[in-house]
Amino acid sequence: MKIMTQSSSAAPDLRWRLGLMAAAIVVVITSIPQIGLIVKRGGEWHGSYALIDFDELSYAAYLNSLIDGRPRRNNPYLGRDSDQRNTGESYFSIQSLPAYAVALPARALGLSTSTTLIVLARLMAFASALAVFWLLFQITKNESVSAVGTLIVLLCGRLASENPLLPVQNYSSFAFLRMYLPAIPFPLFFLFCGFVWRAFVARSKMWALAAGAVLAVLIYSYFYLWTAAAAWLLCFGMLWLVARAADRRATAKSILIVAAVSLAALVPYLYLLSQRAHTIDEDQALTFSRAPDLFRVTEIIGLLVVLILLVQIQRRRIDWRSPEALFAIACAVSPFIVFNQQVITGISLQAFHYEQFIINYVVLVSLVGMYHLLWSHLKIRPIVWATFAVGVGLVTALKDVHDNSALNVRRDQAKPVFAQLAGSDSYGWILFDNSLLAASVLTDSSMPQFWSPNMHIYGGIVETEKIDRFYQYLYLMGVSPQTFSDELQHNVQVRVAVFGLPRVNGILSRNPTPISDAEIRGSVEAYTSYVNNFSAAQASRWPLVYVITITDHDFTNLDRWYTRTEVERGGECVVYRVRLKP
Repeated sequence: MKIMTQSSSAAPDLRWRLGLMAAAIVVVITSIPQIGLIVKRGGEWHGSYALIDFDELSYAAYLNSLIDGRPRRNNPYLGRDSDQRNTGESYFSIQSLPAYAVALPARALGLSTSTTLIVLARLMAFASALAVFWLLFQITKNESVSAVGTLIVLLCGRLASENPLLPVQNYSSFAFLRMYLPAIPFPLFFLFCGFVWRAFVARSKMWALAAGAVLAVLIYSYFYLWTAAAAWLLCFGMLWLVARAADRRATAKSILIVAAVSLAALVPYLYLLSQRAHTIDEDQALTFSRAPDLFRVTEIIGLLVVLILLVQIQRRRIDWRSPEALFAIACAVSPFIVFNQQVITGISLQAFHYEQFIINYVVLVSLVGMYHLLWSHLKIRPIVWATFAVGVGLVTALKDVHDNSALNVRRDQAKPVFAQLAGSDSYGWILFDNSLLAASVLTDSSMPQFWSPNMHIYGGIVETEKIDRFYQYLYLMGVSPQTFSDELQHNVQVRVAVFGLPRVNGILSRNPTPISDAEIRGSVEAYTSYVNNFSAAQASRWPLVYVITITDHDFTNLDRWYTRTEVERGGECVVYRVRLKP
């Protein structure tokens, strides 16, 4: 039987018509959550962007601080006071290249952070689609397959990252568009793969240099993208060296060029990493283990792709040495590298990020590559796959609207309150009784937060201060020791605030340490002592200027130390102006 292969040297010219159509479809479908919020609010929409992942609020806070002109190394939750602290580097300040790429134009154009994120999401959806289309065309030399493949890769990512039959879904819809990471550098990953492909196929040092430059940019953009890119390069490079003996010298030179450029970029990166605030390490859930991790959805899909290709190679329908086959196999094998590197290194860092933000898309690229190699035998027309991808995208988008509608509406209703705080000439701490709004306000205001679940991830807050702030927050909100004890048993947010996210969220660590009854009793005793011994000195340590609530509270404790005046109501929010009593 004739072995199927395609000549990379006789490639047709790329035409962008179908790629642009695919990009337009991706933009429209991924915009449905934003459109849904605007339609839901109607004439009362205040300009909020549609949240797709709670972590976006932390990134938006940092972006807003840069647009506001604050330094690279700052903690937005602490306000401008944090600029004077020795906060050390955070993972935001180290990976600040994408943030500055957005903040500087936004500041020059006078755009708000919310408006910037709304526009940015559309731009990055379009750019990501074109990058994937371009990469797939380099591999398939077929515009129809590349356009359909673009829809599959970008609209079906959630299907490849978790079991769609599970009642609880952990991952966000269209995770590649989480603002501003990984959305900004996401297209660069696929450009990197395309540049490496061109470097290997054309034996080109210039393409290798371009690939190295892109990898260097990724290093200062997002940890999980550049490490995934390095893992993919390892797979593709090793396969190419083994399969194509005639190209080994040129391939080795290309790999060395990419490695040299990226290693040069790693030197200052490692220095910045060594200067990080060690208070942020506790929430990174770094796991020390050599146990293999072999049953993730992406690995199962990758294994199926490899097995199907091996069967076709055995039947001599595919030449395993062809660049196209090597590329598809490399993409399919990459999940096993990123999820099992700890077998060699002994360390793993929140590996689920790979599954949510990049490896799921890489595996889908392998599926498209396999489809290209076999499509003439399968007799499945591209329009069938296009219809499937669009259907999945629509279902995903509508589910996102359903799941996040209430919280996005709540954020938008409170936005006028946020705007008033941004324009206030008062300086002091703001206390929210709702963690969503406490995190959301920093998209529109730079006023410091008294307490917020994510305020310590930037550094500058030691563990004792974090607990003191939380205890005072509970005390001022009228939470009794008995209520605190009950909340520690059942309330995830309270458990996270006291014991840390890695010990509460099992997805962050493969071997989480259970919270014992003795630890809970110790925390209740500590809070009881705090309440019984609360003093004027403690009340004045972080003087409040506003208290903003959405539920009724027992303000007895607050009123003991502050005078309180209601100044505004916005949506569900009641805004109190407070002053310390003399």
